[in-house]
Amino acid sequence: MNWRSGSSDRPLQVEEEAAFRPNRRFLRPVAGGTGRSRRVGRLAARYWKAIAFVALLTGVIVLGYLGRTDLQRLQRLRYFQVTDLVVEGNRQVPTATIVNSLGLSPRVGILEVDLQALSERIVRNPWIKTAHVSRRLPVSLLIRVVERRPRAVVLADRLYLASEDGLILKEAGPDEMPGLPIVRIEVGHPLKVGERIEASRLGHGVRLWQQFDRNTLGPGVRPREVRLEGDGSFTVSLGHGLPRLRFREEALGGQLDRLARVLQIRGISLHALEYADLRFLDKVIVKPLPKGGEA
Repeated sequence: MNWRSGSSDRPLQVEEEAAFRPNRRFLRPVAGGTGRSRRVGRLAARYWKAIAFVALLTGVIVLGYLGRTDLQRLQRLRYFQVTDLVVEGNRQVPTATIVNSLGLSPRVGILEVDLQALSERIVRNPWIKTAHVSRRLPVSLLIRVVERRPRAVVLADRLYLASEDGLILKEAGPDEMPGLPIVRIEVGHPLKVGERIEASRLGHGVRLWQQFDRNTLGPGVRPREVRLEGDGSFTVSLGHGLPRLRFREEALGGQLDRLARVLQIRGISLHALEYADLRFLDKVIVKPLPKGGEA
């Protein structure tokens, strides 16, 4: 019996090596399975992030709702109900009138009130020029107002008190007229309280009225009214037995002084004139009662 242990062992080792050699085609599917696992992992991460975002958003909404509900409950607490109103700056308008214009409900909370809306309600009164409302915690509202003042008496369909910015304040009574300029205007309709007229022309009329405070034409010469004409000029009525005077705003300065010099040169008084035209910068035109003339 022949034993070839050496020769017989060698081929067996080669066969074993050949049997366990890795096959590349067999390994490729294994590598592909690892890529799909990674994609699945990324998708899962995105999914959980989306879930976390939705949960966070839901929590914020719920907390906001709960916070709003708690705030509304806080506003309704009796401790925060408005019980004190302080009004400052009013002289013409009674405090009760300003308070009533707010329209506050009896149990309103100080945190509920709209301060801007309250201010807008107050200034609906023509006498109130500006209004500012602020809180004084826990239960007080402070109201500061600036009132309008009568600047002139406007003569239209009837007599009215008017402010400097041309707002009709009220009908003028006899005891409210002394010391105020009387300005006649033509508006074509009855005026109403709270209506606004042209403030610039009203101001011109008032300034013209004040020119007579210098007593250039004599201490007893005062205007009865200033009429605003349609062409932009002004007619001043001095009263019975005295002439009418015509002015323009741009030619107002020094015209009364010129008229006084003309009267002195002619040696006549105002009572001798029918009218005087002072609308020009370089001359004064006067018309005596018996006949016309120019100077």
